[in-house]
Amino acid sequence: MWIPGFGRYSPREGNRVGDPAPDFTLPDQDGNEVTLSEQLGEKPVVLVFYPIAGSPVCTKQMCSLRDGWAELMGKANVFGLSYDGVESLKKFKQDHKLPFTLISDSDKKAAKAFGVAGTFAAARVTVIIGTDGKIKKVIDGIKAGDHAKQILEAL
Repeated sequence: MWIPGFGRYSPREGNRVGDPAPDFTLPDQDGNEVTLSEQLGEKPVVLVFYPIAGSPVCTKQMCSLRDGWAELMGKANVFGLSYDGVESLKKFKQDHKLPFTLISDSDKKAAKAFGVAGTFAAARVTVIIGTDGKIKKVIDGIKAGDHAKQILEAL
């Protein structure tokens, strides 16, 4: 169910399967810059856009990734992205022992580029980028509790 003010995936030139992934540089939960193009290489990159750190469904979704981490980390570089600020992301990561990097997209730069931006929050959408830098899969029917499985099946 879509909630007004939250994003929805809007495919368009530049964010569709087969297109080169839009590059971005944004801070992680520790304030360090993460540049998408620098993450590309031996493994695919998985960008998990989610609405709000700490909300019940987002927590369930991120904990699914944590619980599937042993298998995920061998197959992809995984990043969680939301509009939350660095401090909120740091707390969320610590509180739930999340082993992957969380990225603050507070200016909506990445969400807009990938077509998932909303007024208040990004859409719950995952984008898988191949080692060649092209978008390989977009998952927009997220099942929060089974999201790690969804990603592994898509990889």
